[in-house]
Amino acid sequence: MHHKTMVLVAPSLHNMSCSHPRFDPDVWRSMDFSGSLQATIVLILTVGVLAANMMLILIINSRKYSKYIHSQPRYLLTSLASNDLAMGFFVTPFAIIPSFRRCWPYGELLCQIQALLRGAISQQSAVILICMAMDRYMCMLHPARYHKHSSKKGCVAIISLTWILSVTLFAALALPKGGYYFNPTGMMACEPFYSHASVRILAACGFYFPTTMILMYCYGSAFHVNKLRLRKAGCNVIADPERITVTEDIAESKVLTHERRLSASASRTMAAISLGFIVLVTPWTIQEVVAACTGSRAPQPLDFFATWLALSNSFWNPFLYWLLNNQFRRVGREFISNKFFCKKSPSKPQHFVSNSSSCQIHHQQGCDFERLSEKYWGEILERTLSATSLNALQKSGSHPRMDGCNGMQRGGGCGGMHRETRDISLPDL
Repeated sequence: MHHKTMVLVAPSLHNMSCSHPRFDPDVWRSMDFSGSLQATIVLILTVGVLAANMMLILIINSRKYSKYIHSQPRYLLTSLASNDLAMGFFVTPFAIIPSFRRCWPYGELLCQIQALLRGAISQQSAVILICMAMDRYMCMLHPARYHKHSSKKGCVAIISLTWILSVTLFAALALPKGGYYFNPTGMMACEPFYSHASVRILAACGFYFPTTMILMYCYGSAFHVNKLRLRKAGCNVIADPERITVTEDIAESKVLTHERRLSASASRTMAAISLGFIVLVTPWTIQEVVAACTGSRAPQPLDFFATWLALSNSFWNPFLYWLLNNQFRRVGREFISNKFFCKKSPSKPQHFVSNSSSCQIHHQQGCDFERLSEKYWGEILERTLSATSLNALQKSGSHPRMDGCNGMQRGGGCGGMHRETRDISLPDL
């Protein structure tokens, strides 16, 4: 018994064109409440995507912020923001008029280009998120190899290559006749059309599941190893406090602390952006798979909500970066004040004295940790874990030290981690 594969045919664009006689030529008479509401949502989202990602690109590449982020994560974040900016320029604006007219007013050529960009830009966003996760994985698990082999040219080459592959793939799918159609219920614009239900399922699952698994594995492994490394470093400090009394060890520990703080901050932010992608794209993926398996279309409000919730990922990425990065917020406030309100931020030095129990800043702002620069954090860490403080703690009682690290300097160590080397990795604050 032979089963014939059902081949789907894309709906005719001519029947969905606003020039078709079945559509009212009067724009105002064809408007309704639901269409006006959806057009307003699309307009607000488009403006938000353009403004937020433009601000992210300008701030993250400014001189003031460049010292808080390495070049490779900066290139990846700039590429992701540029990708989202392209979505706001070339995809979402063309859905505003069709949202309340329920027809396509721009012609067939623009529909082809729209379908190509819709697929290629979305796929490229997922690829960049994978590159960001692998970058953080290598940085936190293999830092020596990462800093040795990472380069600006290599990062730009990988981003360019993935762009070419994404555009080539969706050009082969969307540009031929019948490879695109106008979606009047969800996207409110043109999308790639898949002639087989299996191809549609494969496209949705290939976009979602590999990306999700790679992101979860890379960030989960990176944070787990970093947590174990911090525990080991803290135990080594208690085991041999005299090792941090030497000047070069203190300088080296400050550099390591600064580097690890930058890596941890970038990793947390990129992990949050990746988690936002997973949460926002999941409803759309489920809807695509269910619609392809059942051969039916989701209700119009549900289709619109799931589609534009996934597209709103381009809007939320800059806000996640703003919420989770203190230095980005501070530089962003200064940038907005200088550029839009013509306010010059005072650049007065902050003099402070810190020890293990207090933090005194000789300014009227008080002890505001978010405004302290990275070198102040290093000095706080240095003085807090100084040999004087640890020796005073040892002299405060004549009984043996804690059971967990008894006799560490006599050769026992803390779980065998005591070594004769002079270098030390201090934990991040």
